[in-house]
Amino acid sequence: MRKIAIGITLLLTFVGGAVAQEVLLPIYGNPVVERLAKRHRSRAKSAQQPLTLPFFDDFSNYGGYPDSNRWADNQAFVNADYAVFPPTVGVATLDAIDACGNLHRGIGQTPTPGDTLTSLPIRLDSLFSPYARALTAADSIYFSFYFQPGGGYGNMWERVGVAPEAGDSLILEFFNSVSGVWDKVWSTDGFSLDTLHARDGGFFRYVAIPIIQDVYLKSGFKFRFRNYVSVNNVTKPGLSGNCDMWNIDYVYLDYSRTHAPTFRDIAFVNKATSMLKQYTAMPTRQFRNSCLKDSLQNTITNLYSQQLVSRYEYKIYDGNNSVIGSYTGGSENVPAYLPNHQYQSAAVHARPPLNDTLPTMTNPRNVFRIVHVVTEGYTGDNHPQNDTVVFEQVFDNYFAYDDGIPENGYGLSTDNSRCSLAYGFNLSTSDSLTAIDMYFNRTYNNGNAGIPFYLCVWNDNGGKPGSVLYKSSQYAYPRFDSLNQYCRYTLERPVVVNGKIYIGFEQHSSNYINLGFDRSNNSADNIYYYTSGYWQRSILAGSLMMRPYFGQSAVLGISEAQLSQNAVNLYPNPCKDFLRLDYDETDVTLSSSTIEVYDMCGKLLKRQAVEKQMNVSDLRSGVYLLRITADDGQPIVNKKFIVK
Repeated sequence: MRKIAIGITLLLTFVGGAVAQEVLLPIYGNPVVERLAKRHRSRAKSAQQPLTLPFFDDFSNYGGYPDSNRWADNQAFVNADYAVFPPTVGVATLDAIDACGNLHRGIGQTPTPGDTLTSLPIRLDSLFSPYARALTAADSIYFSFYFQPGGGYGNMWERVGVAPEAGDSLILEFFNSVSGVWDKVWSTDGFSLDTLHARDGGFFRYVAIPIIQDVYLKSGFKFRFRNYVSVNNVTKPGLSGNCDMWNIDYVYLDYSRTHAPTFRDIAFVNKATSMLKQYTAMPTRQFRNSCLKDSLQNTITNLYSQQLVSRYEYKIYDGNNSVIGSYTGGSENVPAYLPNHQYQSAAVHARPPLNDTLPTMTNPRNVFRIVHVVTEGYTGDNHPQNDTVVFEQVFDNYFAYDDGIPENGYGLSTDNSRCSLAYGFNLSTSDSLTAIDMYFNRTYNNGNAGIPFYLCVWNDNGGKPGSVLYKSSQYAYPRFDSLNQYCRYTLERPVVVNGKIYIGFEQHSSNYINLGFDRSNNSADNIYYYTSGYWQRSILAGSLMMRPYFGQSAVLGISEAQLSQNAVNLYPNPCKDFLRLDYDETDVTLSSSTIEVYDMCGKLLKRQAVEKQMNVSDLRSGVYLLRITADDGQPIVNKKFIVK
């Protein structure tokens, strides 16, 4: 099926006829899978015995590659981000991206194979508990799963990923060990989640297949899911990307089953979320307890055929794994999910209050974990792995609305090839803005790498970007580090800011810059773009993957908390021609260390072995930072000095 692989293009016309576009794009690659692939170039498996029944995976307690204890390949992407209301938290997504995070080779206008999710061999010939015996067709063996076409549903500006279309397909195959070939036992053509929801009332469709043929009742039985994908050839860089997504969940193979989707399982449906009202992470010095939410949000399901009783609680742990807060919601009835697609509605479980405050934080970086647990009664149910979800609340030197995973790419375009993008953040106290992190998606042949822009910072003017506080003197360009993660853009000078500020860029190109866009968290109220004299607020539900960083540790990329300030004294300070270092000459660590001198924009100016005296006559008047690193690369001293 021919398809333009563009998520959304919104045209907004302004006075004078100028047109600005917000363009939401599919991502070209999968950065999470790319990181995994670079760590695991080889996934060699040791010889192992075939699995025994039951086979079950709901993808709830891990992410990235499929579990190698169950699955033979690594093309599917296990995640808690792409699916809409899955049976339980976590799904395996099949799409157009391979095991290395890049588009499959050979994809074009004609549907071609995309991902494959293949089980390890399974003993479908025999049972071994409570006693050994042969399996037969009379044992009522069923293979079942839930599936969902990708792309989200409802308003176009709230979609997640790209849906499969007619001609694209999802296929299930069983391995026939007698003939040595894969038999297609089930398939569906592409369609939208809107269509599924309108017909079924839910968001996933259940499939159950009886296994009665003798050719499958063998010791080396295997099954696999495959999808067929297609894209349209486009001329503009960055527009052809990931597409034709299918989400698979709750894969279950066992005997003594019926066709009905009845599972004694109470579980979380969505991943845990931030404890903060606005952000997923924020600077330690900006945090106030008023930043915490009043209540949290859980989606809890009961997959059994009748109402069950559940217990819910959460605990908050500090960096030492000590409990600093907790809540118990007691016992509540959970209605059966089917036939009316109901979830837990009791507020003490679904909307638990967040009554605790966090302790005073003395370290620059602090991480708290909030652990949510739901169980059936006191004993638990058949699948405890989906009963726990965890969120790590980070306080460091940056703000973030996003969760670090881009489901789409965001771009701007205007007919006069000049526009600006601004992203708002609220500070509770003044701070020094020193860097901006941005996450650019890779596009075909890195077509967006040459798009020029100026880094910018604005103050607030009545809830919109106001005056320019900072604009870089030179162009910057989209960059991609070796792991396709955030790239840091250091400001040429620190900018002291307070209240609400906006970070972003002024773009000098009509091409699509393809900035990472997280659909799991919505900060559209803080996204603005500018053209022809107007700032316009975004209507796209999601968060830009752009983060402001504060303080010198952001510039240098080191943690101030790890540094000792007493090992070396500097004098005179201020100095003019020479800076002297007073330290213990018998300290072997210092004697074998290296001195580095940086300006306040993070530019390395000097590197030399540690000596008692250093010539600084070649440095201009100003403030500098001296860093001493041990021979293992660890920083041990971090001090400022002034040159007159």
